[in-house]
Amino acid sequence: MFTVHNPQDVLPPPGPLSWGLELAAPRRLLYISGQVGADAHGRVGDGFLEQARLTWQNVGGVLRSAGLTSRNIVRTGIFITRQVEMTDELKAMFNKLRTDFLGDHRPASTMIVVHALMDPSWLIEIDAIAAE
Repeated sequence: MFTVHNPQDVLPPPGPLSWGLELAAPRRLLYISGQVGADAHGRVGDGFLEQARLTWQNVGGVLRSAGLTSRNIVRTGIFITRQVEMTDELKAMFNKLRTDFLGDHRPASTMIVVHALMDPSWLIEIDAIAAE
């Protein structure tokens, strides 16, 4: 379905992602607006990792509503706030959450540290593009 592009003359990907993901003429595209670490009742997760887990869950919920799965994701944008101190240990735990959600699928991805999100209690936001 997708062709991965991780050229040998470019730095290897620093996490579970691909530098490029090529798809041939998709039938459908789904643009997923930024999802945050809060459940359906508005309860915000306690700390970065719980918010990250909820955020991936919310991305999954939007995918399921369209009859798609995480394997359909071609790109993610991950925004974390400056409040998060991304230590090597935290990065490894976040990458495990991401891998648990994506399996062996590696969409193109960008992670950006931002000053703040719309609600000051939010620590992470993820948007995505999925294709079929």
